[in-house]
Amino acid sequence: MKRAFDRSEYQRRLDALQARMAELGYDAMLITAPENTYYLSGYLTKAVFTFQFILVERAGQPFLFTRQMEIANAERASRDGLIASFAVYQDDEDPLEAAAKTLTKRLAPGSTVGIELASWTMPAAKARFLAEACDRLAWKDASAIVDRMRLVKSPAELKIMREASRLTGLIADKAVAATKAGRTENDITKAVMVEMLESGSEYPGSWPNILAGERTGLIHAAWENEPIAMDDHVMFEVTGVTHRYHAPCLRTIMIGKPRDEIRRAAEVVSKAHAAAVKAIAPGRPMSVINEAAQAVLSQYALNCRFAKRSGYTFGIGFPPSWGAQWQIGLNSVIAEPLAVGMTFHVVLVGHFPDGRAIGFGETVALLDSGPESWTRGGFFDAP
Repeated sequence: MKRAFDRSEYQRRLDALQARMAELGYDAMLITAPENTYYLSGYLTKAVFTFQFILVERAGQPFLFTRQMEIANAERASRDGLIASFAVYQDDEDPLEAAAKTLTKRLAPGSTVGIELASWTMPAAKARFLAEACDRLAWKDASAIVDRMRLVKSPAELKIMREASRLTGLIADKAVAATKAGRTENDITKAVMVEMLESGSEYPGSWPNILAGERTGLIHAAWENEPIAMDDHVMFEVTGVTHRYHAPCLRTIMIGKPRDEIRRAAEVVSKAHAAAVKAIAPGRPMSVINEAAQAVLSQYALNCRFAKRSGYTFGIGFPPSWGAQWQIGLNSVIAEPLAVGMTFHVVLVGHFPDGRAIGFGETVALLDSGPESWTRGGFFDAP
């Protein structure tokens, strides 16, 4: 598989991190989050459940520590010059003991080391073991440093996300075409999976959410072969994936004549979503996105409930989520400033008392020209 970016792109990212480390007084950073490992080094494996990390020091290329089973990946990254060197542990070794020995050899006593304590790949027991085994190092929580760097996408990243968005459109259109009364959730899923493969998409960080009728309110559930009834609706959330970059959309499909309150809510949600996208502008706090959506929703007496956030930041994704670990939820208290190059899944979901739900979500990029929707979400009538 061809690398997503040339070496200059990876070097730019590494230089930015090392400059930030110098500001913070870090001598090294131990990075385990797969999104961040991939972002900095291009090191790619589906085995994100394996204990592995890259070690970034103040100067030079990253050092990779991984399982012996991944040695071909490690050798490839080394040949490409994206890591300086690597070490592997065998399956009859304790990964943490091997890691502690490696870190003790590489880092001078008294070194200040950042560690991603909030990562699911660095649970408390592992972090505690490393801190105790390497007690001559000064450990600092550096959970969100790389993730915040990834908020603003480079032109090369945006180009890849545009391609992922194109794939999303193909996948979502096939899902709409497969949505008919008398079919099932599994029929839609089959259409999604086939198009995902035929379009050239990679596997997503999470399964497609495909829900019919009373199950639509479950939001993040997978398909269960639920039949599609006339005068009901289906909701699905899908994404294309290119070089691990995602671009989701959420569509609600009306079959026949769903009840009036669903149609009415769909009209209002469409207006609220448009207002949320329009509010995205450089320098404004991210909170304006949700505030704009809520301002529209509050004008109508709808018989459904809405979450107090209107989406999240995203880009690179690995299982178990395409939204990454430290995504920023677009609620009304987040003060992070918007900047050109940021990408969002702007998504609104309304729940009805009977358990059903409707939703509208699109991938939106903030460009010099303003916000652009790159995927087509919203409300559709079944063919």
